[in-house]
Amino acid sequence: MKKKVFVSADWKEAANPHSWDKNVVDRIRKWEKDNRYAIDITCTDEVHDSVVDKEDCRRCDIKEECATEIKKSDVVIFVVGDKTGDKSAGPCDTTSCSPAYSGKAKQYCTKHQPNIIVHGAKMSYLQYEITTAVLNNKKIIVVFNAACKRESWIPSWYKTLQANYRVNELCQVAFWKDSSQDKDCYQDIKQYLF
Repeated sequence: MKKKVFVSADWKEAANPHSWDKNVVDRIRKWEKDNRYAIDITCTDEVHDSVVDKEDCRRCDIKEECATEIKKSDVVIFVVGDKTGDKSAGPCDTTSCSPAYSGKAKQYCTKHQPNIIVHGAKMSYLQYEITTAVLNNKKIIVVFNAACKRESWIPSWYKTLQANYRVNELCQVAFWKDSSQDKDCYQDIKQYLF
């Protein structure tokens, strides 16, 4: 049976499709296509895109769908880049709940409620996804979008989770193995995926 993996990452920036962590997400997707690896991967962008296509999509809808995928996953890979701690897309303040990048007019939220996570509506997408993983005791692998560990990039909200909950973190590794970015951390983390 394939192991289910959810990848939480800052996957896209509208002004620059090659920025942020898209290159890491694209590399991780290649692991799924290799028959040697028995993993089924769902990435943040796939969930966002599938939900945004629905009529009257809201930020809370995206978060709920991500939470559903995370709960079905065996492992969550959290991609941390140099901008991860600054990312704030996704909060719902009850009056601006349409997806931030949809171009749709902001609307009142129809679902504003804490759901599983207290005040989860006010969290960014990334914070909501990782908090969901922690509260559901999912195994977490932190990979840095770098050639060496960058612990200073870890968001303060993740450090707060570590201080307040038992975070089932398996490892922290640098994603890239060389400057040409054609080798990655798969060998370092595959023991945790199988």
